[in-house]
Amino acid sequence: MSMYALLRSSQKEPSDEQIEESLAGNLCRCTGYRPIVDSFRVFAKTNDMLYTDRSAQKLNKGEFVCPSTGKPCSCRSETASDKETIEQSMGCNHGYRPVSYSEIDGTAYTNKELIFPPELLLRKLCYLNLSGFGGLKWFRPIGLQHVFDLKARYPDAKLVVGNTEVGIEMRLKSMHYPVLISVTHVPELNMLSVKDDGMEIGAAVRLSELVKVLKKVTAERASYETSSCRAFIEQIKWFAGTQIKNVASVGGNICTASPISDLNPLWMAARAMFRIIDCKGNIRTTLAENFFLGYRKVDLASGEVLLSIFLPWTRPFEHVKEFKQAHRRDDDIAIVNAGMRVILEEKNQKWVISDASIVYGGVAPLSLRASRTKDFLIGKSWNKELLQGALKVLENDIFLKEDAPGGMVEFRRSLTLSFFFKFFLWVSQQMDAESVPLSHLSAIKSFHRPSVMGSQDFETMKNGTAVGYPEVHLSARLQVTGEAEYADDTPTPPNCLHAALILSRKPHARLLSIDDSGAKSAPGFAGIFFHKDVPGDNMVGPVIADEELFASKFVTCVGQVTSFKQSTWTELVGQSIPGFDLHHC
Repeated sequence: MSMYALLRSSQKEPSDEQIEESLAGNLCRCTGYRPIVDSFRVFAKTNDMLYTDRSAQKLNKGEFVCPSTGKPCSCRSETASDKETIEQSMGCNHGYRPVSYSEIDGTAYTNKELIFPPELLLRKLCYLNLSGFGGLKWFRPIGLQHVFDLKARYPDAKLVVGNTEVGIEMRLKSMHYPVLISVTHVPELNMLSVKDDGMEIGAAVRLSELVKVLKKVTAERASYETSSCRAFIEQIKWFAGTQIKNVASVGGNICTASPISDLNPLWMAARAMFRIIDCKGNIRTTLAENFFLGYRKVDLASGEVLLSIFLPWTRPFEHVKEFKQAHRRDDDIAIVNAGMRVILEEKNQKWVISDASIVYGGVAPLSLRASRTKDFLIGKSWNKELLQGALKVLENDIFLKEDAPGGMVEFRRSLTLSFFFKFFLWVSQQMDAESVPLSHLSAIKSFHRPSVMGSQDFETMKNGTAVGYPEVHLSARLQVTGEAEYADDTPTPPNCLHAALILSRKPHARLLSIDDSGAKSAPGFAGIFFHKDVPGDNMVGPVIADEELFASKFVTCVGQVTSFKQSTWTELVGQSIPGFDLHHC
């Protein structure tokens, strides 16, 4: 689905990097990534020289590059007959011949895809109010005033967009939020406008949409104005997978106030301002560096909502840079991250610092400013002497105790210093203010990972007619060509019934009574079956039949099967499941 979405949304052929990024949010534990990446790379229209390694090989007459190994072999001969050529063109072991990625032409396909249903595109948004188990309420307002009305009724309600943080807290940390307000469709929170002095970013804007606009702005505006934009683009690249960035919002990440947030140090360093609105429509503005008060605490009253973020353009000779160190490059959880900014002005043929901001994450309960280091930098010339002095001040300014939460104290201390060292080298190269040794250039180069390439080696062991041979299983070709039919591909036959298991909602209880009147009176109802209706034995088990198929007297867990219901599709989705009177033991 991720690749399908990429192909449908791309205006042109996706790059190898985009394909790998789209697949990064999926976990494959059966096929393996090598064949998946290889097959999807066809859509990138790239050259397959690297895959088959033809450029480095000199093929003799009659030799052929085997699609399985990428090496020359004689499985297809130029002197073979037409019949033999057709048979042998399948490659070794009757595999398909290799097709260059640049040979695939989508315009040759005759079967056209269905368009997105216009009814859904034209569908008018409406206010939603859903109720769940345990008193859970989910609201989806379509206006900012609706949000404030709900906040007035439920002061402790949580605002969610992608629900990537609150959902984890409820599911894994056993935190209880009975009322959730989804602000995904509030226009005032989804605005994204480019102004003369900066960008106005609504709090509910998704990260993927933000990146798209940042890239557009970077291409259209002067380079010196977009230094902070480029820093955000690079930092969001390692923020999370595409699927997460498509739903996670800017404001959600800010208000979560995580001490290892990748973006909050950058907002603070880039002089961003947060606009906050209350239920009366009053708007106040606060600097990002003053917004975070403590561990997951922000400057928001119970009746206030983060409306938008204003990101100003950078000025001439102002430089903003992002830094992040994780256990691995693609890990979204940072060990230490940072956002740094400096603005220089020329005085007496020297570059002097007029303003600076050094902010770290992962070193304190909140994103932390190196205020003493900033005071040390302002007014000094940009040179090697400044670097040595700043590192000494920074070492004491950002100090981690030996028992600091998170461990790896020595490593994290070294990261705070190495990030500033890299920042000094990067700014020096940008300004040509200080020569950067060749041995240090690798510290300021952006990381670029080459496209993933893989190969499979296996030894054929001749043990009989099939064992030991890398045979393709019978359904493989149907699956990769899309010809295989699954249950969802089969048309519904006439008078088809749909079935559903009725599951226990109690973890440990006794069945006292059954009320199936609601189900029986619903249109489309066909039947309901209990343990007494099982014609054979109700006891099941993989080795020893010691477990009930349908619970008869007791349930021992949530989700245990209690009965089985058949009905038409309309009744199944439109009516409630019959109730059971369960008594806790």
